[in-house]
Amino acid sequence: MTKERIKALRKIFTNNYEAVIITNLKNVRYLCGYTGSNGTLLVTQKEAVFFTDFRYQEQCQRELNGCAEIVITKNGEDKAVFEKINEMGIKSLGFEKSLDVERFLHFSNNFKGDKLVPTENLVEELRQYKDDDEAIALQTAFDIADNSLASLLEDISLGMSEIEIAALLEFYMKLNGSEMPSFDTIVASGPNSSCPHHQPTDRKIKNGDMLKIDFGATYKGYHSDMTRTFFVGKATAKFKKIYGIVAEAQTKAIQAIKIGEECKKIDAIARKVITDAGYAKNFGHGLGHSFGLEIHEKPAFSPLNPSIIQVGHTYTVEPGIYLPGWGGIRIEDSFMITKDGIHQFTHFPNELIELDLPQNKKA
Repeated sequence: MTKERIKALRKIFTNNYEAVIITNLKNVRYLCGYTGSNGTLLVTQKEAVFFTDFRYQEQCQRELNGCAEIVITKNGEDKAVFEKINEMGIKSLGFEKSLDVERFLHFSNNFKGDKLVPTENLVEELRQYKDDDEAIALQTAFDIADNSLASLLEDISLGMSEIEIAALLEFYMKLNGSEMPSFDTIVASGPNSSCPHHQPTDRKIKNGDMLKIDFGATYKGYHSDMTRTFFVGKATAKFKKIYGIVAEAQTKAIQAIKIGEECKKIDAIARKVITDAGYAKNFGHGLGHSFGLEIHEKPAFSPLNPSIIQVGHTYTVEPGIYLPGWGGIRIEDSFMITKDGIHQFTHFPNELIELDLPQNKKA
């Protein structure tokens, strides 16, 4: 599969450069399977050469599986890279715009060719279209998350803090096979839930709280993403009303997702439901984003994105309403576009759930 991805990269080379140097480690992993923390991939129309240091010589032999020549560097990776580039006689070299300034200056000082050409989202364009292997890895990550949330809800109790709940959820994800959390787990209780990306605190949950949990697991480097908002105890009429609006917005948006539709139209459908209910100013983020080797990838459901939905894309659908001083409700599910329709990765129920929790004995 990695050899095919490198071939696909070659097909989108422009006439502006003869070779491209890949330094973003997520892109390196996508193209050649390497999972280490140090490595550079050089791709020409005929060759692929991977550079790393002694620490990873066994790992890269195992992971690259013959898709690229391997060079183990001794006196600095970039020095070896440009010795090879200059030896090849490469006159025009593409590089990723994500390259930091210090390394770019080093490249400029060592490249003997005529021009260095910035490329933008070259590999990321390929990564938009998930293949069958990626879909399997993603589904596994989502299954880990689903099972971990179910285990968490069996163990949490009144008096536990947001930090404790987040730690317990991440513990269950690790036990269930997650490599690491997809991002810093969000646990927001009561009025804290009005902050879309709240960082867990020592606030303890109690009856009458809403409890928003946004989290993800990773498997083979692929990220899951899901949000559920629960009510601790018997839900109030206001919570039920706003939950219903958010749920309607999500349902209508999901029903509209289809190949060939504009991303911004899907966002507009959900946004109209919330706007018509009088909460336009309380939904200030985009409807969703793609995910894969990174938790936020392109394309996205946003008011300004005219990108067209295509087979292989992944999307979250996560409308929310956030009322400062009261709290916030977000419901997030995740999907992949297939030739037969949309595949839903998330399976944990997303209807309103009231939590009847015992008192924490330590609280």
